[in-house]
Amino acid sequence: MTLLPKSKLATISLILGLVGWAIYLLQWCFDLTVGILLAAITAGTSTVCATILDVVPFMLWLAGIVTGHTALNQIKKSGGLGRSRAIWGLVVNYFGLLLIVFLTIGFILILATGIGAGIFEKILPLMHK
Repeated sequence: MTLLPKSKLATISLILGLVGWAIYLLQWCFDLTVGILLAAITAGTSTVCATILDVVPFMLWLAGIVTGHTALNQIKKSGGLGRSRAIWGLVVNYFGLLLIVFLTIGFILILATGIGAGIFEKILPLMHK
């Protein structure tokens, strides 16, 4: 009886996706709570940390996609175990990557169409009263 090897890359792909999501969600929580106060206190210099935290999940998801596809190729060639783990890693990583792409496109469209300017014109007079 021979044991089929388990794919470590499949596990790494899934872990990278989950860690990317954890950092992404924690960063949102940080921005909505402590980040607002920290930005006010430090006059915006804390945005460097927030920008780095925005990029880290994206990089983890890209690395997870590469390792997931590599794991699937290795599993196909060797007949090893871990195919479902590699597929779930790819699903988690691609979903995160697509979310970032859609949010970026939406943000660019809002800036390009001037919708954001209309919102600020309504809010700013209310703040001065």
